[in-house]
Amino acid sequence: MATDVLVPSDVVRYVAEVSAVLAGAGPDLVGVYVHGSAVLGGFRAARSDVDVLAVVAGSGTEADQRAMGEAVAETSARCPGTGLEMSVITAATAADLGSCPFEVHIRTGATETVVIPGAGHAGDADLVLHCAVCREHALAVSGPPAAEVFGPVPADRIGAAMVGELRWAVDHATAAYAVLNACRALRFADDGQLCSKLEGGRWYLDRHGDDEVVAAAIARQRDGRTGPAKPVAAAFVAAACGRLELPGRPPRRL
Repeated sequence: MATDVLVPSDVVRYVAEVSAVLAGAGPDLVGVYVHGSAVLGGFRAARSDVDVLAVVAGSGTEADQRAMGEAVAETSARCPGTGLEMSVITAATAADLGSCPFEVHIRTGATETVVIPGAGHAGDADLVLHCAVCREHALAVSGPPAAEVFGPVPADRIGAAMVGELRWAVDHATAAYAVLNACRALRFADDGQLCSKLEGGRWYLDRHGDDEVVAAAIARQRDGRTGPAKPVAAAFVAAACGRLELPGRPPRRL
C-alpha cells in the first residue's frame, strides 16, 4: 500500500537530491524511500525530521560506508525539516530484517551531524519500525514500489520494537513525543494500523474520550504549545506498555 498522503514537495525535492548523491557515491542503488511523518500525515517542518531509507544491492567496506554517509550529510543545509534521519540497508536486509544490519546511518540537525558506518555494528533495532512503515506507506523517490523491496514484518516484532521505543522515549525524548508514540502503539495493538504520532493521539481521543495528557501532547506536536508534564507522561507510557505486553496476542503480518 503506497502512501495516500500528499508528501510536501520540498521534502520530495530534497530526497531526490539525496538519491542523486547516493547514486553518484558508488553503491548499486536499488531505491530511496521517504517514510515517517512525511508519509503518515504528521510532518511539521519546525518539529519533524525527514525520515529516509535507502536500499543498495550489497554491502560495502567500512570506508565505502563512511564515504557514502558523509556525501549524504553534506546535503543537510537544504533539508526542509529539523534534520535528516536516514539509514542505508542492503536489499537482503529490506527483504528479511534478520539482526537489522545497516550500511550507514546518517543523522543531521542544527547542532550536530552523525555518520555511523554499519561495519562491525550489532545492528539497529529501529529498522523494525522503519521497514514496517516503508512496506505499508513509503513514497519511492527512486526505485520500485516499496512493497516490492521490503518484506513483511511480524506484528509481534513490531509490538516489541514499539515497547522498546517507548521505554527509550520516557528517558530521552520530550513528554509529548513519548505520549503520542504510546498512542500510536496502542492503535497498532488495537487494529494493526501504523500511523503518525498526531494521528495516534487523535485516534486515542476518539476511542477513549477526553484526556488532558494526550490533548496537551497533540497541542505541543501540532502547534508548539506547552506539552504534558514529564511525570504524567511517564505514567501514561507505563500504562500503555502494560497493555501492549499482554500475553496471548495473536501474531499478525503486514
